[in-house]
Amino acid sequence: MKSNPLEKKIEALEAELIKAKDELSEAQSARMRVLADLQNFQRREAQNKMSWVEVGIAEFLKNMLPKFLELKLGSEHSADKDIQKTVERFFSELEKQGLETLVPSVGDIIDPQIHEVLMAEEGTPGTVVRVLEPGWKFQSIILRPAKISGAQHS
Repeated sequence: MKSNPLEKKIEALEAELIKAKDELSEAQSARMRVLADLQNFQRREAQNKMSWVEVGIAEFLKNMLPKFLELKLGSEHSADKDIQKTVERFFSELEKQGLETLVPSVGDIIDPQIHEVLMAEEGTPGTVVRVLEPGWKFQSIILRPAKISGAQHS
């Protein structure tokens, strides 16, 4: 039997079509992977940027906190109600932006990340006995640990 040249041509074209479909499928898969990688990269970069911004603001607040607290103390001892209200609004805005006061409770377990033990007293070992000065944090960054008196382990 003689083979028909058109049949051979059709078979060759069908094989090329199958190969082209496979290549297209591979290219589409590669494109999807690249797009996913790009989106992951963009997400990570956005998170890194926010993290750096948070660290920068925290560093600024850490440096300025003593001055802010002096301002607050001065306003509390001022007879000028407008100054008191202005400083209250100032601290209220800082709190809205993520500044928090750390005031541990008596009996809390001492955590060296958020507590600075300045003295020891009688009490349940490893716990806060008295708060000497509140601490401060911004977002998740401790600016100043709370100064406490703690009970020692015997």
